[in-house]
Amino acid sequence: MQPFGKPYDDSPSGASQTGAVDIFQSLLETCEACPEKTAIVHVEGERRLTYKELYEQVAAFATGLSKLGLRQGDKIVACLPNWPAFVVALYAAARAGLVFIPANPRLRQHEIDFIVRNSGARAAVVADQTGDISHYEIFAACQGEGSQLQHIVAVTPNGVVSNRPLTFESVLALGRSQPTAPPSAVSADDVAAIVYTSGTTGTPKGAMLTHRNLFFSADGMNAALENSERDVILVVVPVCHIMGLSVSLMSVRTRSTMVLMEKFQAEAVFQVIEREKVTVHHGVSTMFVLELNHPNRSRYDLSSLRTGIIAATPCPYEVVERIRKELGLSPILSYGMTECSPALTATHFENEPWVYATVGRPLPGVSLCVVDENGKRLGPGEIGELLAKSPGLMKGYYNNEEATRQAIDGDGWFHTGDLAVINEFGYVSIVGRIKEMINRGGLKIYPREVEDLLYQLPAVQEAAVVGVPDPVLGERSCACVTVKPGHTLDPQEVVAFCRERLADYKVPDFVEIMDSLPLNSSGKIYKLELARMMKEKHPPTYRAN
Repeated sequence: MQPFGKPYDDSPSGASQTGAVDIFQSLLETCEACPEKTAIVHVEGERRLTYKELYEQVAAFATGLSKLGLRQGDKIVACLPNWPAFVVALYAAARAGLVFIPANPRLRQHEIDFIVRNSGARAAVVADQTGDISHYEIFAACQGEGSQLQHIVAVTPNGVVSNRPLTFESVLALGRSQPTAPPSAVSADDVAAIVYTSGTTGTPKGAMLTHRNLFFSADGMNAALENSERDVILVVVPVCHIMGLSVSLMSVRTRSTMVLMEKFQAEAVFQVIEREKVTVHHGVSTMFVLELNHPNRSRYDLSSLRTGIIAATPCPYEVVERIRKELGLSPILSYGMTECSPALTATHFENEPWVYATVGRPLPGVSLCVVDENGKRLGPGEIGELLAKSPGLMKGYYNNEEATRQAIDGDGWFHTGDLAVINEFGYVSIVGRIKEMINRGGLKIYPREVEDLLYQLPAVQEAAVVGVPDPVLGERSCACVTVKPGHTLDPQEVVAFCRERLADYKVPDFVEIMDSLPLNSSGKIYKLELARMMKEKHPPTYRAN
């Protein structure tokens, strides 16, 4: 079987639609074209920045960082919620030739310490405090023997005064008081960011992404969404994750307005959409499920909505259909990986409805294939591991050559670890993770298939299927579901529903009705933790079949 995908025009400009070679040049071009246009709306901070104001802050912050002694190639961590300071730090790092490392504010001491030490970061831009967590103190504790962290820049929301030695405002002031440092000479193939994976399968790994990598994904998804300067883009997905990082680049590339929202809450999202006339709303399926089921949705005018990416977590076909009909939003389903900057596939507006049961076709320039456990190419309709080649593929994992060799084979194929099937038209369906596949007495159960079926139950809000050890069969399956408000559900209803529609070995052996499912720092269902919980609840016992 030949790989699916189309060639990509890998131009010297770095695959840019605008001619910019690096991230900072992209902002500069947009600022020159529309300086007075609103670049950022910060919902919680009630702040607005034009592209001119954003550029001025970026230039000052980059100069301030240079005056602190940071030099091209140094690493800088940004641990911030969806605040304008994150965007400023991102583009300032590019201007100064620094390597940008986003970190989730939900991470805790040992996780932050690993990123700081593994990356060799010399500086960090962090939220002084969010809730009862002092991120400044967390990063301060990372300094000391074996750490290269010298500068911690504290950021406070809404102009709150900080008494830290170094603040976002003081670095801006330092930069403004000095002659503006010239932009660093950066090439398209220089590393722009190191983005650490969530670590759900072990120690986090830092994917080294170049300016060219990030532009490829941003431009490919902008084309799929048909984004333009007329769009107002809601950014409620965390900017510290690869999806949010990419969306912030996409907005500047199309000279649109990004609306930053720190926390997802369905009714608050409705209010923002109505007030700001949001046209593009990205999110994970859980967000849209909560919006669809919110009792006050009909009170708000959501008619401005046009499209948005649904990615990061599986979105059942039934949910996509409700999004289209009830929210009036024509979504683009996409699949990607942090290591691929991230997008690899996308659906398109003109597709037939059945396409929304897939994650689309490869973006132009991406090649995909499916292989069995021996590396043999499989044909259309056959399930195997999904392999990818892409202009967005990382340079490798930082400071981890062994992991890089395991992930990217000698022919340049990236092994995603995902089980997939590609149909005869090139559309990809993700079946699950290789390590999530359940082997029940030699028969393979792909959790995604069962989960998609469970979402057809009107009472089911979220569903996840995991394996639990069994001394006879090796593994049994356990379906864990949460129930929509105002509904009830009995485990036997779930079993009966599945038995009518699935082969007998695929019917869940156990069904757990839960108040909530555990989430990892990316907001995805944390299946490793869920499997651990179910293993404790259903310890191995000898039984017939």
